[in-house]
Amino acid sequence: MTAKLKEITFLTIKNLKNNEIILPGDYSKVFDQIAKTLDIDLQDDKVMQKELRYSTDQINKIVDKTSKSLTEIHSSTEKAQKAILDKDDVSLSHISREILDMQEQISFLQKELFSDALTKAYNRKWLNDYYLKEEKFPENGKLVFLDINKFKTINDTYGHLIGDQVLKYLVKFLQSQLNFPSIYVVRYAGDEFLILFGEEVFREINVEDKMKDVQEKLSNQKLKSAKIDNLQFSFSYGLLDYKKDENITNVLTKADALMYENKQKNR
Repeated sequence: MTAKLKEITFLTIKNLKNNEIILPGDYSKVFDQIAKTLDIDLQDDKVMQKELRYSTDQINKIVDKTSKSLTEIHSSTEKAQKAILDKDDVSLSHISREILDMQEQISFLQKELFSDALTKAYNRKWLNDYYLKEEKFPENGKLVFLDINKFKTINDTYGHLIGDQVLKYLVKFLQSQLNFPSIYVVRYAGDEFLILFGEEVFREINVEDKMKDVQEKLSNQKLKSAKIDNLQFSFSYGLLDYKKDENITNVLTKADALMYENKQKNR
């Protein structure tokens, strides 16, 4: 159920993203319509409350664990300072290992917080809270706005479980083909993804040529499972430069338009 509610949210945002103003009533109407399409009963209060509690509990769990680790690091730092003054090398070595372990725990929790639950790509929280600075890019780079072609048809034909597998496969494929520093794959909404190419990567590859190559390679891939044989899918994309301190909304709007131009060519 959690995955389906997230899908409804993604699809609602996707449907409304071009609206200059979104009123609460507009959001609710679209949300309800998509829920009906996916056969989700939003009137089941017990289910909804359970899902809301689950999401809240997950976030609180990560926050609590991170806070605990930070407290432990602070305590270990104080003990390390004392060990240095006492010239206690044995205790200092033990404290150093403790701090490294706790740093790894914090890194894991941060990754969990900033990862899309289904695909393990970066999520919008990472994009908005970590990468961007007040909705502005921190460096020059290139952005790809990517959308799976006929994804609704895939869901309608094979079911949402296969649709989920397609999303997961896409991310793994992109990560394997774009295995360079300063490239970030972000699940933006439903079957829409962003790929950010930072300044460092321009010394390694030609982004325009690479994306054409990745697009062609994926269209020739064949997915197999117990329920399907030789499922093929493709994507369309828009590629645009962005400048440091440029607002992401402006870039996304232009990249989205370029993506739809690319989609028309692929039909």
